[in-house]
Amino acid sequence: MIEDSAGTRSAAPLAASLAQYTEKLIARRGVEQANVLFGGQIGPAAKALTRTNVIGVGDLVPPFSLPTAEGGMWSLGKCLEQGEYGSLVVVFYRGTWCTYCNLYLRALLEVRSQLSDANAVLIAVSPEAAPASAEDVSAQGSRFPVLVDQGGKVAERFGLTFEMDDAAKSVLKNSGFDLERRNADGRWTLPVPGTFVIDRSGKVAYAHVEADYRNRPEPQEIVAVCRSLRGRSGQHL
Repeated sequence: MIEDSAGTRSAAPLAASLAQYTEKLIARRGVEQANVLFGGQIGPAAKALTRTNVIGVGDLVPPFSLPTAEGGMWSLGKCLEQGEYGSLVVVFYRGTWCTYCNLYLRALLEVRSQLSDANAVLIAVSPEAAPASAEDVSAQGSRFPVLVDQGGKVAERFGLTFEMDDAAKSVLKNSGFDLERRNADGRWTLPVPGTFVIDRSGKVAYAHVEADYRNRPEPQEIVAVCRSLRGRSGQHL
């Protein structure tokens, strides 16, 4: 969740790996401190989702351009216009400090060949400043665009931004995880973890958004959506 980015490979199903990590975290932190971390993030995230209009299935994704962790630029509009991919898998990633996020992205990388066969591409969006956000999100030499969302502006347009409570911040700071130093804007603004599959027209074909960051969709669920979109749209956009 909130510790070092563990080097453990994700197991199948992903839910088992996430649950196992939660057990280890509670054992290491203790129930009281673990609950401070869980509640201090899940509660504010859930409240934020009730106040915003989260983008959902059928919605047109607002166009955006963001710098990559490696210093380039990536544009949703340009990507759609080029017609290279049948669908885009956009993952809002809290940062390399979040082991739950790392386990999830590694699980997605394990099905990357299946996503490629479905003519889909994986994109990660994070508030973490470069180059830190590019360090651990790639596994075994695999690379994919990691976009730096300074200030969470794109996440906000998706309806995902929130800030954890002070108690959770204190626990993280005392553990060496100061998001004011890690995030590009020097703030604690984070995205609620969200996964969106965007179709050839720029509309959301699949959305998974949940305040409880310990729960993530299974990669095969996402692969199935991308395959169905390829079946409808053919080999290319």
